[in-house]
Amino acid sequence: MKKILIFSASIGNGHNQAARAMQESLAEVGYTSMIIDTLEYISPTFHKILLESYMNLLRLSPKMWGRIYHNTEKTRFFDMNVLMNKLLANKLKKLINSVQPDAFIATHPFASCMLSVLKGRNDWSEPIYTIITDYTIHPSWINHHINYYFIAHEQLYYLVDIYRHNHARFIPMGIPILRKYSEPLDAQDIRKKLRVPEGHQSIILSGGGLGLGSMEQVMEGLEHIDLPLTVFILTGTNDKLYQKVTNRQYRHHVVPLRFINNFHEYLEIADLIVTKSGGLTTAEVMSKQVPMIIYNPLPGQEERNSHFLLNNGCAVHANVPEQLTYFISDILHNPTKVEYMKTMAKKIAKPHAAENIARFIHNDMTRIGEEG
Repeated sequence: MKKILIFSASIGNGHNQAARAMQESLAEVGYTSMIIDTLEYISPTFHKILLESYMNLLRLSPKMWGRIYHNTEKTRFFDMNVLMNKLLANKLKKLINSVQPDAFIATHPFASCMLSVLKGRNDWSEPIYTIITDYTIHPSWINHHINYYFIAHEQLYYLVDIYRHNHARFIPMGIPILRKYSEPLDAQDIRKKLRVPEGHQSIILSGGGLGLGSMEQVMEGLEHIDLPLTVFILTGTNDKLYQKVTNRQYRHHVVPLRFINNFHEYLEIADLIVTKSGGLTTAEVMSKQVPMIIYNPLPGQEERNSHFLLNNGCAVHANVPEQLTYFISDILHNPTKVEYMKTMAKKIAKPHAAENIARFIHNDMTRIGEEG
C-alpha cells in the first residue's frame, strides 16, 4: 500500500481540517497517510511563539496583518519565510527518510515551502501536491518543485495569470472538506436532536474556532427581531463569551456552544449563518447551501474570501452590529433572497473536492509509476 505524508500547520483550524478530509478520501482510494503538524513537529516552542504572535496580531492590530498580507501579494512572500524554511526544513528530513513516502501533500504554505526546499536539496522524485485552502491564491503558496496546486475555483485563474504561472499545474477542484458535509440528513430528525422548538427559524453565530467578534452586540440586535428564533452561538475557546451568554436571559432560544464535532448537523437545519470567512468554514457552509452574512472579516485571506463570496451572490457583508441586525431580519423575512443565495452557493460549492483530489493524485501517481 502506498504511503502519503500530509503536512499541515495548526495556525487556524482550517489547514488541519483540510488534511483530515484528504486523509479520509485517500483511504478510500487505497492509500495510507499520516498527518504531520509541521511546525509543532519541528519545534513546539517555535510553533507556540509563532501561533501566539499571529493571534495577538489579529486581536490587537488586524490592520497591520492586512498590510503585511496585501504587501506580500505584490511581491514574493517575504524572504524571511524562505530563509526560515531553509533553516528548519532539515528537521523534517529524518522523518521523511524513515517513512519513505510515495508522495507529499501540503495544506499550509509553510509546509509547501519546506517540502520544496527539501526536494530541491535532495533531488527527490516523489511528487508534492499543494492544496490552497482559501478562495484566493497568495504568492506564499507558490514554490519550486510542486507538481500540482489544487485551487478553490476556476474563477481564480486570473491570479495564476497575474503571477505568470502555467494553468495546467493549477487544478480547480475546490477546498477539501469531510465527506459528512455532502451526505444527506433528515432535517426533522436533526431539529429534534438539537432541540429546536417547532416553528423556530435557526441561526448560527460563529466567530471561528477562537470565538472572535462582538457577539454580545450582535445578541443585543437580535432582541429586536420579532420572529421565533433559535440561536446557536459557537464560542470556541472564548470562555468569557460562553459564560456571559450562559448567564443571561434572552428573548430567543439561545444555545451557547464550545467546540463541536457535528457542525454539519447544525448547518443542515440552519436558515442563516453569521460567520467569519475562513476558507474551510465557507466551503462547509456552501456545501449545505446556507445563506451567509460575513461579519467583520479579518484583513487578508478572510477579506479575499469575502470578496469571492460576495461577487458570487452567496453572502452579504456587514461591518457594524446595526447593519448586521438589518441583514439578519431582511434575509429571514425574504424567502426569494434565501432561494437566490442557496442557488448561488450550489453553483459555487465543490462538496466532493477531497474525493476528486484524491482520485487525481491516485491517477497522477499511477502515471508517474508507469513512466518510471
